[in-house]
Amino acid sequence: MANQENDFKARLLVTFRTEAEEHLQALTANLLALDRGLPPAEMREVVEATFREVHTLKGAARSVSLRDVETLCQACESVLSRATRGQLILSQPILNRLQEAVDGVACLLAGSADSTVLPDLIRCLEEAANGAGVRGHPPPPTSPLPFHSSSPASTPIPHTDSVRLDTSKLDALLLQAEDLLVPKLAAEERVREARALIEALRRVTGDGGRGLGVRDQSPTPFPHPPTPALRMLQAQAEDLLRHLAGDQRTISRAVDGLHEELRRTRLTPSSTVLDLFPRMVRDLARTHGKEIEWVAYGADLKVDRKVLEAMKEPLIHLVRNAIDHGIETPEVRVEAGKSGRGRVTVTISSLEGGRIEIRVEDDGGGIDLGRVKAAAVRARLLTAEAAEVLTGDQTLDLIFRSGLSTSPIVTDLSGHGLGLAIVKERAERLGGQIRIETRAGAGTTVRTILPATITTFRGLLVQAGGQPFLLPTEAVKQAIRIAHDAIEHVEGREAIRWNGQPLFIARLSGLLGLSQEQGSGTIPHPPSPNPPLLCVIVTSGEAQVGLLVEDILGDREVLVKEIGPPLVRVKNVAAAGLLGTGQVVLILRPADLLRSTQEITRPPAEAVAYEEKDRQPVLLVVDDSITTRTMEKNLLEAAGYQVKVAVDGMEAWTLLNTEEFDLVVSDVDMPRMDGFDLTTRIRADRKLSELPVVLVTALESRENKERGIEVGANAYILKSSFDQSSLLEFIRRLV
Repeated sequence: MANQENDFKARLLVTFRTEAEEHLQALTANLLALDRGLPPAEMREVVEATFREVHTLKGAARSVSLRDVETLCQACESVLSRATRGQLILSQPILNRLQEAVDGVACLLAGSADSTVLPDLIRCLEEAANGAGVRGHPPPPTSPLPFHSSSPASTPIPHTDSVRLDTSKLDALLLQAEDLLVPKLAAEERVREARALIEALRRVTGDGGRGLGVRDQSPTPFPHPPTPALRMLQAQAEDLLRHLAGDQRTISRAVDGLHEELRRTRLTPSSTVLDLFPRMVRDLARTHGKEIEWVAYGADLKVDRKVLEAMKEPLIHLVRNAIDHGIETPEVRVEAGKSGRGRVTVTISSLEGGRIEIRVEDDGGGIDLGRVKAAAVRARLLTAEAAEVLTGDQTLDLIFRSGLSTSPIVTDLSGHGLGLAIVKERAERLGGQIRIETRAGAGTTVRTILPATITTFRGLLVQAGGQPFLLPTEAVKQAIRIAHDAIEHVEGREAIRWNGQPLFIARLSGLLGLSQEQGSGTIPHPPSPNPPLLCVIVTSGEAQVGLLVEDILGDREVLVKEIGPPLVRVKNVAAAGLLGTGQVVLILRPADLLRSTQEITRPPAEAVAYEEKDRQPVLLVVDDSITTRTMEKNLLEAAGYQVKVAVDGMEAWTLLNTEEFDLVVSDVDMPRMDGFDLTTRIRADRKLSELPVVLVTALESRENKERGIEVGANAYILKSSFDQSSLLEFIRRLV
């Protein structure tokens, strides 16, 4: 841990040096301009700009604990602050002192300063700031101040030859480099086409396909021997192929080399994301009344900036989830024989095959599979009967479903059922996979495996429904041929025996919803013998399926193009890729394909189990504020609900015992009977105990939220962060 902390400080110092050099250059230029004399309006602008530069430099120095630099900047800031307010004229002696201070900061950063001179310089600047004249004669500008500081800056900061580049310019450069991948891929395609042409010529001339990179083929007899002109054409074609292959190798080396160098410029230490978490973890732990230790490994690992940026939000969701749902309160942990202080660990590591792993672990209570099943039934994702027969892995898969949450209450931070769904969606969009391991009473681990870079993509090119599609190489387990009579039915689905186990199969064209002529979701059984079917075995996590395709066109590298709005999330499709031929192909998402195979045979009874009622749901709005009651009533009626209102909990309780309602939206702080007491009565009543209750309140303390959970509220929404769409979404899920 000490080594990690030292490395982190060293990185910050290097970053500060680069920033400080820019500020010092700007300060020197501004002071020289002021020394030369400027018109009054322009002088005010330059003085203000100089003040801002010194202020920013002071703040940056404070962040890396360079106290001498911070103190010197503070003295300069005091002088410039009076000058910006028109209370001080920057005379020649004061400008000299300011320039002397700028030179002093440079000496401090270089580790070549004498700290004995520092107090006198600061005193002179403070006197100027207080209106006193500047005494003494500063050394000539060409003589560096002999500072020797005892602060951390006395150790020379490592110098690096670097420039700061705006990320938008870097991204533009990378996009132009990516465009060079198109001619590279096109060159590879031209070589393949030339080889196919020569193969055809060799069959005509009877050479049997021997020679330059062409597969051996049995000579095909022709009625007439090849003419000399045909043999000359073959020789010219082979010579052309040699040149094409050489040019293709040259282009590939150049483009791959350039792309690799640019990829390295995009590599960013994982610390840029991991450093966001210590404070967030501390604040969330305090909010939830928990004691949590934050541990991070792999901060030095450099990762593609695009991958880090894409995974920052999902990582926040995972860490927040570990704190909110995983780590127990100190009292519960001590009761279970654990330390009262929990631990959340994030590890970013590199894997072979150009992949990285982001692992989020906690030592909390683990995932209660029973609660997950109950939440899925409550969210109407499946029936109680279907939930009972789920395996452990199938139950864990449910937590990635949108709308499912095991939180007993919906608050502004949790219980929305969206966090893990967002994590899975983002990982799959990047071509990655996510897995969860949980241990009852011991904690949970979430592993996300991602490609290290997302510019290019390699996959297996297949044809389905007359169109090409790309399957991720890492998801392809094997390609096999199967006979029609090897197909059997298992659990109402078509399958084959593979490695002694049943393997479910389906036509890829049917899964993608292509026309009936091009393919269907079921496999026809022709009465007469047919050629074997081509089957690609695809995996996602522990699950696998056999996809029947019309042709397997081989391994291909493509330039990845993300699908933008409005097609942000397309079922079965992860992204688009550009082939060397210039043709755009869709990159398929294996996880979706596996789900699609299950949907083909899913009985409609599950969907019918929760038919919508013909009548409009009736809601009861309870609030002592007429403004709030009217606003909520109008909002809910506009959304299609019938609404009745009550001015406090007592009136609401009377209405609940005389009329039928589907949900209650209630304030908490009300006369006669507050929202907590009303919810308690509802839960205690045999007839009303299952009635959903949403508390909308201005009470933000943790104690009040915990009380909302205790009394049995389904959602707890703060008025300070009230959002109409969120309220409607909560009600839609609960009614």
